Amino acid sequence: MNNIEITLTKIEADYVKTMLLNNTYKIQAICKKREEMKEFFRENTVLNGNISRKITNAINALSLKEEIK
Repeated sequence: MNNIEITLTKIEADYVKTMLLNNTYKIQAICKKREEMKEFFRENTVLNGNISRKITNAINALSLKEEIK
């Protein structure tokens, strides 16, 4: 698997994280009404979580780096 690297400002990273979270909430609302849709949205939900976690980890690492300086 090839990795790609994207440089975002903190504001951009927070924005992307919020978009992913909103998308996950929408999916959860749909699945609450229609249980059979869970499997259809499973991959999207997993990807949203993975990307969001990576952004959070990068923000935390940056914060720690700035505290050490």
